[in-house]
Amino acid sequence: MVVEESKARSPTRVGIALVREGVAYLVRRRPPTAGSPMPGLWEFPGGKCEPGESPAAATARECREEAGLAVVVERLRRVVTHHYPHGLIELHYFDCVPCDPEDQPAPGSGFRWMPARELPALEFPPANGPVLDELAAE
Repeated sequence: MVVEESKARSPTRVGIALVREGVAYLVRRRPPTAGSPMPGLWEFPGGKCEPGESPAAATARECREEAGLAVVVERLRRVVTHHYPHGLIELHYFDCVPCDPEDQPAPGSGFRWMPARELPALEFPPANGPVLDELAAE
């Protein structure tokens, strides 16, 4: 596990699911919602930890809520602390697989499978850079 530091304190903890199916990962383009940070960029399933919730539990919950997909949260791959204009965040990236290999993301969720080698060509939020390069190199 690699930890990258930032100078600020009290980050918002976020669980991120790197859901793998073969050589592909689950991603979607962020909706162009007014007031939403970084609209139009690509993202993995994930979101903020609720009070008392671990990053691993948030990762599983967010996969169910955003993609309609139950996952097995495996190892913690990386923790990245990054300061965005909207705040300081601490991203916990977990390797995940669908609970049922036949399951697919919910229709209308916007999530789809993207080959790992194609991920670095997509525009993700800046904190994702090291993870994208790592996934593409595997």
